[in-house]
Amino acid sequence: MVNISYINFWPEDLNNIWFTKFIKYHFESCKIVPYDKSPDILFASCFNSTMHLNKVKSVQAKCKIFFYGENLERYPPYNDIDLLRNTFDYIVGFKETNIQEKQIRFPLWLIYYPYYSWNSEHNILTHIQNKYNVHSKQKRLFATIISKHDRGGQRTLIYDELSKYGTIESPGNYRRNTKPIGEGKEDKIRYISQSLYNICPENSCFEGYHTEKIFQAFEGGTIPLYWGIDLPEPNIINRNKYCFCDIKNIDSLQQSIKHACDTPDYYLQGELFHENAGKHIENYYNTFIMCIKSVILHS
Repeated sequence: MVNISYINFWPEDLNNIWFTKFIKYHFESCKIVPYDKSPDILFASCFNSTMHLNKVKSVQAKCKIFFYGENLERYPPYNDIDLLRNTFDYIVGFKETNIQEKQIRFPLWLIYYPYYSWNSEHNILTHIQNKYNVHSKQKRLFATIISKHDRGGQRTLIYDELSKYGTIESPGNYRRNTKPIGEGKEDKIRYISQSLYNICPENSCFEGYHTEKIFQAFEGGTIPLYWGIDLPEPNIINRNKYCFCDIKNIDSLQQSIKHACDTPDYYLQGELFHENAGKHIENYYNTFIMCIKSVILHS
């Protein structure tokens, strides 16, 4: 039995949170306990004040893990890498894996899918590819965008350029021009699956920062119009499957969107993922669980 605690985490049912299921899958059984009860594993994140870091330091846990699913530049002082290294056994998030620096790459989009290890036949990639294969055939809308805001202005730049080629349906708070949809992931996928294009940039830039947005656009069978700090998951996603929008270079932005609108078949042909993409996903899972076990079993 592995005891798990959470602090400063997402406000979800802790028994059903992805990390609980991940630990249960690899250790057979686990239990949620208060963090002052000496858990085997303490998961923490960045969703509260720094006083919780002081609490983390006082917790008698075998393994302390900081998982950040957000851009830490937006959550000071959690963007202090030295502070995190001195507090946690591992820092898990978007930066490339460097075990000596206590750093493990495990991007946020992985926890949006109920897979906890790699299976060559039924896995996170085949799940997304199968959804894509179904939804890429049923289109009645030109483009969609679902968003609550545009604080950084990137959505507006892409929206305004894409709107030169067709109508963009927006059921969210940002530029709403049609009736709203449900709040769930399946509501989103069902809606965007009706469109050929989906505007899905990240909210901000951060090293290696790729969230669920482009993968949900793939589930909807769309051509994603994407922006982020760099090209998303270059070892996993085939480059022709999305339109990268360089919002810092207007000429490049205009040319890329024109290309996507003039030649949609270029983006629709072929598989979503590289032939060896599974090896990288397998490495994500294996590295994460091996590091946890190495701490717990040697404590």
